Amino acid sequence: MPSFQRVLLATDFSPASQAAFETALGVCRTLRASLVLLHVFEYADAAPPEAGGRPIELETFYEEARTRLDGLKRTAQRAGIVCETVIGGGAPSLTILDTIATNKVDLAILGTNALHGFERLIFGSVAEDVLRKSPCPVLTVGPQIQDPAGIAEISGPTVFATDFDATTIRAVRYAESLSKATGSPLHCLHVLPRSVEDTSEECALPRIVTEALQQIAAESGTAIEVPVCAVAYGSEISNAVVDYARCKNAKLIVLGVRQASMLASHVPAHIAYRIITEAPCPVLTMAFASRRHTHAMAACL
Repeated sequence: MPSFQRVLLATDFSPASQAAFETALGVCRTLRASLVLLHVFEYADAAPPEAGGRPIELETFYEEARTRLDGLKRTAQRAGIVCETVIGGGAPSLTILDTIATNKVDLAILGTNALHGFERLIFGSVAEDVLRKSPCPVLTVGPQIQDPAGIAEISGPTVFATDFDATTIRAVRYAESLSKATGSPLHCLHVLPRSVEDTSEECALPRIVTEALQQIAAESGTAIEVPVCAVAYGSEISNAVVDYARCKNAKLIVLGVRQASMLASHVPAHIAYRIITEAPCPVLTMAFASRRHTHAMAACL
């Protein structure tokens, strides 16, 4: 089972990052994990070699970043969390990924405020790069979360949403692990087209989905204790997943994503990011390499 003992929060001190920090505190308390706070100082290489160091203005920015990072560290320590800070330089996504690797991070946390900028978010953003390349799960705190500090107190379920693709179903292990760690029930969700909602086969579809989800659990080697297997209907998958999470007051949504870029993926590019930016709770993603394999139930659904 996945372990979540070391958590990384990447922050740029924006309101979105502050919301992610508050979520990170709750996550670390619940999981009894330590916290690494990372700020990427993008001006680290701005000074020319002949300058002999950073210009005075950049030095001021650097010290301000250090002061703010230390302030977050003290807040975490007052909450009883073991915490350390890192200031990196260079391209943000590369620095985040390098810090994840060198610090043996089990879970990375990011914040985003992209309410409507799906195109910007999809095409080459820091978030997309980290989500697709991170060797550990990434928890993204979106802009629709009203009370980031209170997420740990939510009694709703962990929702594992799947399309039964072989490259994404393995994320059920992370959903189950976090479900147990947080004491939340596990709901496995699959979205079917709105066009089949009122057909004569409607009664059979939940049974088929339930059997498929049980097979996923068996293949993953995960001992899932009687999850709720649910079917939702919708012409837009992301809306159906978000509506289900909102209706159930979900604590977390878990998605498996493909390591290929959004442009190279055969799944509609906007789905995962629409869920992230519209969900009322954090969204955990785990990236897997694509492989040539078709799940037994996929053709039936």
